[in-house]
Amino acid sequence: MASETSAGLKVLHGLLHQLAETETGLLEGPRRVAVADRQVAAGEQQVEQQKQVIKDARRTADEANLRLRSKESEILKLEGQLNTASSNKEYDIIKGQIVAAKKDRGEIEETGLLGLEAVDEAQRRLKEIEAELQKRRQQAQAVKSEYEVLKPKLQAGIELLQQQISEAEKVIPGSETATWKRLRLAHAATAMAPLEDDFCSACSTRITSQDMVRIRTGVFVYCRDCGRALYEA
Repeated sequence: MASETSAGLKVLHGLLHQLAETETGLLEGPRRVAVADRQVAAGEQQVEQQKQVIKDARRTADEANLRLRSKESEILKLEGQLNTASSNKEYDIIKGQIVAAKKDRGEIEETGLLGLEAVDEAQRRLKEIEAELQKRRQQAQAVKSEYEVLKPKLQAGIELLQQQISEAEKVIPGSETATWKRLRLAHAATAMAPLEDDFCSACSTRITSQDMVRIRTGVFVYCRDCGRALYEA
C-alpha cells in the first residue's frame, strides 16, 4: 500500500506532466505559424523565379523572331542579286548562299517555335505555382487563426496547473524545498520517477532495502543514482 507521501507525489507528477504537455502546446503554436510563413515565403520565391523563367523564354523567342526577319531579308536580297548575276560562277555562288541562308532560316524557325512552346509551358507552370501559393496562404491563415483561439485556453490551463502544482508540492518536506526546486528546474516533469519492481523507472537502478522502507513509511527519498524524487505508483 503506497504511503500518503507517495500518493501525493504521484498526483504531483501527473500535474507536472500535464503542465509540460500544455507548455509544449503553447510553444508549438508559434512554431507551426513560423513553418507556415516559411512555406508561404518559399512559394512567393517560386512565383518570382517562374516569372523570370517566362521572361527568359520570351526573350529567346523574341530574339529568334528578330533573327528570322533578318534572315528573310537576307534571302530576299540574295534572290534579287541572283537575277542580276553577271556570270554563271557568280550565279552559282549566290545560289549557294541562298541555300545556306534558307537552312539557317529553318533552324531559326525551329528555335523560335521551341521558344514559344517554352513560354506556354512556363506560363502553365506559373499558374500551378500560384495556385499552390494560394493554398499555402490559406493554410497559414488557418494555422494563425487556430493558434489565436487556442492560445488563451492554453495560457489559462498553464495558470491553473501552476496553482494546482503549488498546492500539490506541499507534500514535499520544507527541508527539501530548495533541493526540489533545483531538481524541478533542471528536469521539469522528469524530476520524479515512480518505482517499478523496486527499480527507479528513470535510470533502472535498484533501490536499496533501506530506501524502500523509507519510501513506504512516507519519507521523501531521492534516487541515489540519478537524483530523481521517488515514489510508489
